[in-house]
Amino acid sequence: MTDRDDMTGVTRRALLQGAALAAAASPLAGAAAAAPGVDLRRELLLDPDLLYFNAANIAPTFRSVIDTQEKELRAFQANPSREYREKYPVAADRLRARLGKRLGVTGEEIALLRNSSEANTVAVLGLDLKPGDEVIVAEHNHQSTLDSWKLRARREGLVVKVLPTPFAATSPQQVADDIAGAVTTRTRAIFLSHVTNVTGLAYPVAAIAQIARSSGAWLHVDGAQTFGWMRLNLPALGVDSYAGSTHKWMMGPLEAGLLYVRRDRQDRLNPTMLSHGYWLTDTRNLQTAQRYEILGQRDDPKLEAVEATLDRLDALGEAWIETETRAKAAEMRGILAGVPRARIVGSGDPALSGAIITVAFPGRDITAMRAKLWKEHKLATAQAVAGGDALIRFSPHIYNSRAEMERVAELLAKA
Repeated sequence: MTDRDDMTGVTRRALLQGAALAAAASPLAGAAAAAPGVDLRRELLLDPDLLYFNAANIAPTFRSVIDTQEKELRAFQANPSREYREKYPVAADRLRARLGKRLGVTGEEIALLRNSSEANTVAVLGLDLKPGDEVIVAEHNHQSTLDSWKLRARREGLVVKVLPTPFAATSPQQVADDIAGAVTTRTRAIFLSHVTNVTGLAYPVAAIAQIARSSGAWLHVDGAQTFGWMRLNLPALGVDSYAGSTHKWMMGPLEAGLLYVRRDRQDRLNPTMLSHGYWLTDTRNLQTAQRYEILGQRDDPKLEAVEATLDRLDALGEAWIETETRAKAAEMRGILAGVPRARIVGSGDPALSGAIITVAFPGRDITAMRAKLWKEHKLATAQAVAGGDALIRFSPHIYNSRAEMERVAELLAKA
C-alpha cells in the first residue's frame, strides 16, 4: 500500500452505501409537512422593522424560552443552596436523553457543552496523535477548528492538510472524491462541517464516513449549520463525533451546545479538562460522554431553557421544521437569483446545500453595500469570502416570510 492509494472505488461504494443509509434513515421519506397554524414571528422578540436573515450566526429564541430562563434564573439566585441545585443533575440527565433521542443515539453518547466551537475543540485536542500523523480539514471549517488544528500541529509536529472546499461542486460524488484523494496511510482524522458557514455546501457525510472507516481515520463533523433544523440520525451518518449549538438553527438560548461521541469510540477521545462534575448523578458516568463536560460550575438555569426550546420545536414537529426550512431557502434562492447583477454561489441541489445562501455582486464593494443596507434598512446579513470573491450571506429560517424576502430583493436591486 502506498501513501496515496487510489480511493476512488472505495469512494463510489461508500457514496452508494451512504445514500442508501440516508434514504433508509430519512424521517422525511413519505412525510407530509403539517403547517403549525401560527405566526412564528409573533413568538419572537424581534424588532418588527428588522429584516433578519442571519440564523447561521444567531437565531432569535422564543418568548416562552426567555420567560422560562428568566424565571429559573430568579429562582436560582433566590436560593443558590446545594439542596436547591440537586435538581440540576437530574435535569441534565433528562436533557442528554432527550437530545440523544432526536439524534438517534443514547444519552450516554451526549456531552452538554457551551457551543459547537467548544465541542469541536474537545475533538481536536482529545485525540492521541504523534508527530507525522496527518489530519484532513476542509478549508471552510469554522475558524475555531482550523485555528485549533494549526496550533496543535505547530506544537506537536502534526501534518494538517487543508483541502479547498469545492463550493461549485456539481455532485456529492465529486465532493467525496476530493476527500478520498487526500487520504493516505498516515491519515488519522478528518474534520469537516456538515454544511459550511461560508457558502452553504453540504458534505456527503455518510459517504465520507465510509472512507474514514476504510482508512481507520476518526471523522468529526461540525453540525453548527444543521443541528436544529435538519433531522439527524447520527448512526446512519456514521460519524465518530458531532458538534452542535442551541443558539443558531435550534432557536435556543446562548451558550449551550453538545458533543456526540460514539459509545465504542469514547476511549479514544480524551477529555480536555477535568474539574468538578456539577451535573454528575453517578461517578460511573465518567465512563460515558459526560467525561467531556466536567468544566466546573455551569449555568444551571440554562438546562430548563434548552428543554423549553425543545418543547416548542416538538410542538412544531421535526419533519415540518426541516421541510419548511428547505422550502424557505429554496424560495429565497429563487428570489435572489432574479436580482440584477447578483450571482448565486454554489448549487441549490438539496444533496449539496442546506439553508445558507451566498451571493456575489461582481464589481461591487460588498462591505460598503452591506453597511448601507444595515444603516438605511436594518437588513441583517453576514459577509463571507469564497474563491476570492466577497459575498453576502443570507440564512433564512422558519420565521422569515416571502414578503421579507421580496423586500430584500428590492433593496439589493437598488443598492
